[in-house]
Amino acid sequence: MHPVDLVVCLLVVLVGLVTVARRLNVSYPIVLVVGGLFLALFPRLPEVRLEPDIVFLVFLPPLLYWDALNSSWRDFRKNWRPISLLAIGLVFTTTIAVMLAAHFVLAFPWAPAFVLGAVLGPTDTVAAAAILESFGLPPRLLAVLRGESLLNDASALVFYETAVHVTQTRTYVWGSVSIGFCLAAGGGIAIGLAIGWLMLRLQRLSSDSLVRSTIALLTGFAAYLPADALHVSGVLAVVTAGLYLSWEDPRIVSAKTRLQTIATWEVLTFLLNGLLFILIGLQLRTAVDSLSGGSFRSIVRGCLLVNGTVILVRISWVFICAYLPRIFSERLRAQDPQPAWQEPALISWVGMRGGISLAAALAIPTSLPDGSPFPERKEILILTFAVILVTLVLQGLSLPQLLRWLNFATDGVEREEERRAGKAITGVALRYLGSKPKGDQIERSVVEQLEETYRKRAEQFEIAREPYANKPEARYRDQFTSLERELIGLQRKTLIDLRDRGSISDAVLRRFQFLLDLDEVRLEEDERRLKE
Repeated sequence: MHPVDLVVCLLVVLVGLVTVARRLNVSYPIVLVVGGLFLALFPRLPEVRLEPDIVFLVFLPPLLYWDALNSSWRDFRKNWRPISLLAIGLVFTTTIAVMLAAHFVLAFPWAPAFVLGAVLGPTDTVAAAAILESFGLPPRLLAVLRGESLLNDASALVFYETAVHVTQTRTYVWGSVSIGFCLAAGGGIAIGLAIGWLMLRLQRLSSDSLVRSTIALLTGFAAYLPADALHVSGVLAVVTAGLYLSWEDPRIVSAKTRLQTIATWEVLTFLLNGLLFILIGLQLRTAVDSLSGGSFRSIVRGCLLVNGTVILVRISWVFICAYLPRIFSERLRAQDPQPAWQEPALISWVGMRGGISLAAALAIPTSLPDGSPFPERKEILILTFAVILVTLVLQGLSLPQLLRWLNFATDGVEREEERRAGKAITGVALRYLGSKPKGDQIERSVVEQLEETYRKRAEQFEIAREPYANKPEARYRDQFTSLERELIGLQRKTLIDLRDRGSISDAVLRRFQFLLDLDEVRLEEDERRLKE
């Protein structure tokens, strides 16, 4: 099958499986992996191989960059301690624990056991994010989970490259691991800052929204490729560039460019994530081929052992790091009070593995420099696929129920910040309008109308402290919003009728339809904000 035909078919399957996932109210990555798994069982279907370079060079840079662009450098810096404990400490601990289990129980040699541990070190939070986004979680908890997802790939890939090198050279020098980690991290951060600075200047030089959006789409690749060529952390380069530009974005990007870029990125990340999870499922045939020559009982025992190790290590690490240091450090207790048990409970269960682990396993060389086969490569591949499948299905399906059971309460901080920002922007608008010189009647009418509009908005933010149901104007606002929605629907229908009769062109329809879409989005956001 031609590659273009194959991609089109996979996109059709993606749309169908995501539709099924929405109907079943299940996280779509789980359905995509299982769907790809069943597709791989059909013998007449062409074999689809997920090349590691495709993941590292096509999927990883844009997905990481978009996550970083939607993150907050301030939140990242504020929560550096729990983020680093998860993204570096937990990845290292998981690598060592899996290595010990594989060596002492499964009789893996030390070097291949190290490779297996490094492969299974990073988590894939895409599946978790698809579930968590529909639940109201405390902002700090989301910041920690997002920070972990941005950094753990970097630390795991450094350990992985070191593990493969150790296997090929048969040298075991832990000092070289530390030095290599620091060099890779430092080089990646430096390149990310340089690329971020360069892309910021390029965006300022261009006034075209399409060019600016294209620059944004290319930034992740621009950061990853030179870092990869210099053998430093491409992941950290992409994350650094994204965090740098996310801080500068409000100053340099116009509203039109931002709306255009957001829409483009939402479609792109959805397609990339969807294709990646389908391709993970389709690798079942490769994993099944690796079963030849091995005992089914020993393979099942190995899968249970490695899955149990990965899950239990994360649970233990999260709870120990959440409470043990605060027992011995009064200073830490004062700076960062002990969290409620619900937070470590959730973080400990968000440990699904995904595309990075599978790509790393597939990227293991087939042979050593002397021509001999890479030891335990087939076993590493099947164990990696088993951990991805079990963690995605077991933890992914149980995560919504866990969230409902934990019943996180919002602290109201974000809501208060929204109210404060709304009052500030309406206040400055009213002060500016009040300072405007009144000219003729037309100018006075314009200023008075704008003053009335912003005064009403200011009143809404002022009364936002009360529960929505207790506000006397609640029924008025509901009827007003309902009527305005009807008017937008009528205007949209009128535009389509005019286009169908040939009275206006498609370009004119799209122009006015865009304005109606903005009004509709504004109504939805106002309604959500008032009813929170």
